[in-house]
Amino acid sequence: MKLQSLRLDLAPLTAAELSLAINDYEELQRQLGLRAISTPLDEEMLYAMRVRYSKVLQDQENYLWLTNWAIIQQEDQCIIGFIILKGRPNELGEVIVGYVVDEEYRRKGYATEALQTLIPWIFSHPGAQSVIADTEKDNVASHQVLKHLGAQQYRETEDLFWWRIAKKKRHP
Repeated sequence: MKLQSLRLDLAPLTAAELSLAINDYEELQRQLGLRAISTPLDEEMLYAMRVRYSKVLQDQENYLWLTNWAIIQQEDQCIIGFIILKGRPNELGEVIVGYVVDEEYRRKGYATEALQTLIPWIFSHPGAQSVIADTEKDNVASHQVLKHLGAQQYRETEDLFWWRIAKKKRHP
């Protein structure tokens, strides 16, 4: 499965692909038919890959809801970041996401475009009522991405702002 936008492809990583990302990120890119020009994964992303890999192994049938979705820039044919889905809709209909874009591709609208592509897929699930994201308080660029997507800040902790994008109600 792959989702497409004007400039991006979104590809959910399988358990085998997550394992390859952890052990040989360059080889993962080659196996996906991409140019291996992305920077190596940092410790934080490697940790996220390991967590997602563990979750996917526990529930491979629902891996689309538990994995990292590679953000692939079509023109350069390379992975420029990831959207992380942290599970199927919970009892409140919330789907929690995280995202990261490589530094050289930031401030070009890619995070917004990637989320605009994935959110309709999330909301196509009848149980999904909102998409939730948290951002560090000093991550102004991420705040702007979420505001552009119509997210409302609804919670604040010492370090984080929490955002909600509500599913639009359809009128009969």
